[in-house]
Amino acid sequence: MQENKEQDNFEKRFKECDDKFNAIFKLTSVASKIIRSDLTILKVNKALCELLGYPPEQIEGTKILDHACEEHIVHWHRLQEEIWSRQVPFFKLQACLYRRDRSRVWVDVTTILYNDQGETFGFTVLDDISGMKQLEESHKRLNLALKYTGTAIWELDLETKEVFRSRDHDEIFGYPQRQEHWSLESYYPHISANDLPVFKEALNNIQTDGGVDVQVRINRADSKLQWLNIKGKTETNKEGKAVKLVGVINDITNDKIIERHKDDFISIASHELKTPVTSLKGSVQMLQRDANRQSDRTKRLVAQASRGINRISLIIDDLLNAGKNYRDQIELRKTNFNLFQLVQEIVELFASTEVPAVTITGKGDLMVYADSERIGRVLTNLISNAVKYAPGTTEIKVELIDNETYVKISVIDKGPGIVAEKIPLLFDRYYQADEQQQQYSGLGLGLFICANIVRKHGGEIGIESVPGERTSFWFTLPKSTGS
Repeated sequence: MQENKEQDNFEKRFKECDDKFNAIFKLTSVASKIIRSDLTILKVNKALCELLGYPPEQIEGTKILDHACEEHIVHWHRLQEEIWSRQVPFFKLQACLYRRDRSRVWVDVTTILYNDQGETFGFTVLDDISGMKQLEESHKRLNLALKYTGTAIWELDLETKEVFRSRDHDEIFGYPQRQEHWSLESYYPHISANDLPVFKEALNNIQTDGGVDVQVRINRADSKLQWLNIKGKTETNKEGKAVKLVGVINDITNDKIIERHKDDFISIASHELKTPVTSLKGSVQMLQRDANRQSDRTKRLVAQASRGINRISLIIDDLLNAGKNYRDQIELRKTNFNLFQLVQEIVELFASTEVPAVTITGKGDLMVYADSERIGRVLTNLISNAVKYAPGTTEIKVELIDNETYVKISVIDKGPGIVAEKIPLLFDRYYQADEQQQQYSGLGLGLFICANIVRKHGGEIGIESVPGERTSFWFTLPKSTGS
């Protein structure tokens, strides 16, 4: 009697445990299944059905190999061998499965061996790690891109001065193997003595500037001289204090070599041009001295030739001095002159059937105090660019707006426009925008020189563009007068 009672209690407790297991198995949010030794799936929970996109009746009775990605089937055979042949109590693996829609899902698989009524089964839990795998693939692609573009990522903790860096960071500085430790001071021995003060000053100003953007030469561990562009933006805490600097380091050595070759070419070409231009200028001056015997038409042509030669001489001087400190080298010869008449004079140079009509709007008596030759250079360049880069436009408009303290000059075309991300780069030295992947002649100095001329006058220069509709290059001149 006592034995029967104990047997009944055991069976009751067993059923209760079995019910609890089934409830937990069914309701747990972790994908789970029970498999037998031939890898047939005997039981699945709701989470696994949601993971693979099948109802339970379409999974139960199938084999896990039916859902495995072909290149990962071998992993399941290894699980089968470890669990059922070698009787390992549990086994872990990473595997790839097909969902119902044939998309792939990566899972971290843990299988535990257990016995039930003399038969061995595997209780398997599958954690979805697809996000982690995608992140790993993204890291691989990023590291590959960084490697082949000569770029490294760096992150400076502004409190500890410790630097977190990408895999190829140390290689840029000439180290074949990654260094154990890198801090802010680790950069100092590598940066050229001439450029180190610039780098330190940029770091001292990051709270106000919001980041750094410096070009430095470095002395690599393998003794090679190299140019780097070190950039970074600050991240701030809740109080607005910069606590971290995150950015990239680009190898710009090849760019610097190309820039030096351009400088050499410009210098040689400009010097070679000075002699014939000087001869032309002397000849025109002789014609001007003989003006009494010339017709009015000839006098106008000679005067126009003289102004053109003066502009060419100025362009040659600008090219010879078009270095990074070009603005400091500009010497302005300011006079009071009629801006409208200067624009008319420049527009006449483009009077040809081969280019769109150039119209002028604004006050005809608008006077400014500036260097007329250099402002003419700016206008010539902006109109020339409109002709070159907007060949489909039917009209180019030069608009003069007279404000209380300044004059605004705009050159407007209805060409293809310029994408927003390229606009901040257009006034950089040697930069050339190429919207239509076409080859245009030029050295990329025109807008750089224009910007420096305008800023030397105390004015501003900018661009407003709507791709596919219009582009407006504008600049302002302070409305001051000479004594």
